[in-house]
Amino acid sequence: MSVLDLDIVQVIVLLVSGVIAGFINTLAGGGSLLTIPALIFTGMPSNIANATNRVSVIMQSAVGAARFKQKRVFELREAAQMLLPSLAGAIAGAFIAAELDERVFDVVLGVVLVLMLFTVFVKPSQISASGKSLPVWLTIPVFFLVGIYGGFIQAGVGFLLITGISLIFGHDLVKTNALKLMIVAIFSIVALAIFAMYGQVLWFHGMLLGVGSMTGALIGVRFAVKRGAGAVRWVVVAAVLLSALKLFGVFG
Repeated sequence: MSVLDLDIVQVIVLLVSGVIAGFINTLAGGGSLLTIPALIFTGMPSNIANATNRVSVIMQSAVGAARFKQKRVFELREAAQMLLPSLAGAIAGAFIAAELDERVFDVVLGVVLVLMLFTVFVKPSQISASGKSLPVWLTIPVFFLVGIYGGFIQAGVGFLLITGISLIFGHDLVKTNALKLMIVAIFSIVALAIFAMYGQVLWFHGMLLGVGSMTGALIGVRFAVKRGAGAVRWVVVAAVLLSALKLFGVFG
């Protein structure tokens, strides 16, 4: 599959889905639940779409994390204790995904996308804690497992990170989101490198998606638009369900 395989409609789909994904990620998260189906729409095999999606994730997360860092919302040392186990997990998860048979991956991805749909409707404030609820020693196993999931598929990992950071460290929502972005950006770089090593990344497609997602993120942050969020989420639901049906072989 090459750049020449993309028609104008597919280019528009990638850009627009990127904008929407970047936008909803500033509201609640779940952008990859739309971008992965968008990549599959262009004709990509599911494992290639899963790998290529990381280009967009890195671009968007890096921009967001950098802005939070400039505003001194968090310090790098605060992310370190979560980042190390997450990185280890992401390496394992990415290798598993890269080695998995494509037909098996179709089914796994379809099931995961459907299961993670509920996160589209969860607001970060609903799981943000005001104080520590879980012991700090759980940091290593919890973030290692989250890293495995993030390295393997990515979709919905923001929800898992917000939950883990909130319940273990009790940070406010702003710092929680900042730390989430930093962790995702870094472990996604490692995962992307592994997928690239297996030749599973289509860079141009990922960059198109990334340009859209960064634009959407900037729009969401700058204007803090809330109207229409519900309708956007239903678009994501429809895209995920159609993609899952395709992965399950219901239609070609």
